[in-house]
Amino acid sequence: MEESSLEEIYLNKSSALHRRHYGQYFTPDTVADMMKQWVLHNLDGGRLLDPAVGLGKLIQDIPAGYEVDAYEDDDEILEFNRAFFTSRPSLHLYEGDFLTDGWEKVYDGIICNPPYITFRTDEEKEIYLNLFREQMGISLSTYTNLYGLFMLKALHQLDEHGRAAFIVPSDFLNARYGAKIKEYLLLDGSLKMIINTDIQMGWFKGAATTSSLLLFDKSSSDDTIEFIRTQSVQELQQAAAYILSDRINPLGVIRRRQDLNAVDKWKLHFYQESQKRFTNVRPLNQFASAKHGIKTGSNQYFCFNNSKIRQWQIGKQHFLPCISKAAQLQQPFFTYVDYKQLVQQDEQMLLLYVEDEREREHGLAQYLEDGKAHRVDQRHLIRARKPWYQFPVLDAAPILVSVFNRKQIQVVRNKTNVRHLDQLIGLYFHDEYKQDADLFMAYFLSDIAQELMANPHKEYGKDLKKLEASDMDASLVLDIQALTTEQKQEIHSIYERIEYLTTHDGDERELMHHYGLLNDLFSNLIQPLEEEEL
Repeated sequence: MEESSLEEIYLNKSSALHRRHYGQYFTPDTVADMMKQWVLHNLDGGRLLDPAVGLGKLIQDIPAGYEVDAYEDDDEILEFNRAFFTSRPSLHLYEGDFLTDGWEKVYDGIICNPPYITFRTDEEKEIYLNLFREQMGISLSTYTNLYGLFMLKALHQLDEHGRAAFIVPSDFLNARYGAKIKEYLLLDGSLKMIINTDIQMGWFKGAATTSSLLLFDKSSSDDTIEFIRTQSVQELQQAAAYILSDRINPLGVIRRRQDLNAVDKWKLHFYQESQKRFTNVRPLNQFASAKHGIKTGSNQYFCFNNSKIRQWQIGKQHFLPCISKAAQLQQPFFTYVDYKQLVQQDEQMLLLYVEDEREREHGLAQYLEDGKAHRVDQRHLIRARKPWYQFPVLDAAPILVSVFNRKQIQVVRNKTNVRHLDQLIGLYFHDEYKQDADLFMAYFLSDIAQELMANPHKEYGKDLKKLEASDMDASLVLDIQALTTEQKQEIHSIYERIEYLTTHDGDERELMHHYGLLNDLFSNLIQPLEEEEL
């Protein structure tokens, strides 16, 4: 049976719930070939390991001169793959848990696509974390995904001259729980390359994440790690050829291990450092603070439209105007006219805000009792509050940025005093820059702003990217201190026309013309530095 048809049969006969339970996402052929070629390069026979063999794709076509140990703890997937294992006398299958077995074994090569799941139970979590403390002396975060454990244990068993290849979600490169993993990788010293997929490539069907290919070589004395970003099939093929070459001319961004910090967000290294590439930009946090919106703990409970207010007969003095979700912002300018239209459309634009407990009228009292009856008061974030229905409220922000974005980062100039919830990030300018909000918004409307803000996202799959407030703080923005009075006036003139045409349904061609003027202006102000300046 052909490999591709075996995968199709398994996908059709196994349930999605079963595959999610075991964290099963199958390696694309191109990536599997890259991994095998890397591990077997200059290796003539020896002992190989696949810690999570699945359907056996990563060890298909391994020459007979290699002894292969393969682990799998899912009986169902093994039944689909039984013929392959019985036809390979040099392949030894261990039906069990790789993380608890065979710690003393050493391998010349390791190739792995580990399961993409978190700990299934608290008991399992405690067992594994204690095991890694005992065996490796490493204390891992309780948020660590099992793929991180697979990678650490496998590297622990890699021979001092061996090679390894892992395909794993790229989340750990930026996540806090990944700091301990990255710390180990830096100390181990064998990580040579990380090849990251762009979100639009979608290496794994059904996996809401981007992935990274990590390549290790313990025989190399090179003290650098290369970060390679691939955005197309062609670039991935280019990377496949590059990893087997002499790599004299780097394909990606080279970083010395001593310059890397385990607590930093490593995804930034797939891009050249923007601060060193462009003129007239500075990190946003020099001008403003980025803050996530109001965290209610249950937007469904605390957000109201007019129909819900009439239903519960709660006085409007108990509500604050709010933008409850990013989808309510359709244009780059949000005005009171927009707010009133959304209210008339019965959108949830009001936030329950009980400032004085003594003013609890009958309708409000009933609603709070109903919340307790449905255990809203016991939800995460809410149960620690006293009283449970009160929460910190932020002022309205002059500029709003959507947390979740697809092709472009959504940035909106808030022309109202309406507050925002946690689907949005608010930019609050320092006192000396409050009068410059329109200048910054003009910058955010430009193409160069999208480019410089694009780097730090956490990626979820299907083009979906998540932006944190810390990412915005680190994003590069126009250095308005470098502008002359004439340049500021020119920006204001173009920006004001864009705002007018947008909010008054003006001529589309004129609007696009002014966007072009704005892009040209910022392209001249913000330019890549010459090579000798880097």
